[in-house]
Amino acid sequence: MHVVQKMMDMSLPDDVELMDGGTLGIDLLYHIEGRKKVIAIDVVKADSLPGTLYRFTDKDIEYHKDILRSAHEIDFAYVLKTAEQLGNKPDEVVFIGVTPQEIDVHIGLTPALEERIPQVIELVMKEIGARED
Repeated sequence: MHVVQKMMDMSLPDDVELMDGGTLGIDLLYHIEGRKKVIAIDVVKADSLPGTLYRFTDKDIEYHKDILRSAHEIDFAYVLKTAEQLGNKPDEVVFIGVTPQEIDVHIGLTPALEERIPQVIELVMKEIGARED
């Protein structure tokens, strides 16, 4: 949500759509089906220092599926598996995650997460092949 909000004011390619899908659960399926590329951004459950950045693809999902449940309790791996079974899986899926100090529903960001927003945006811009303005 925070990254999407900051990116709303940026100049992005016409074929890039920003969306906060954090509370959609399985309904996220309808927003990602048939897309060329989906970049999912969220906090991840991992045994690493707060602020640690992760980048992996859907091809790595078996290895990383235990950290894909975020504060929103979306099992994104399940959404992708369902899309694949329906024949509507995006061509490419990239996950960008940040380890929080704790996973809980909070309003606002901890300093460790706030500090990482520029790096997350930089990673997203590289993924979409765009320059930051």
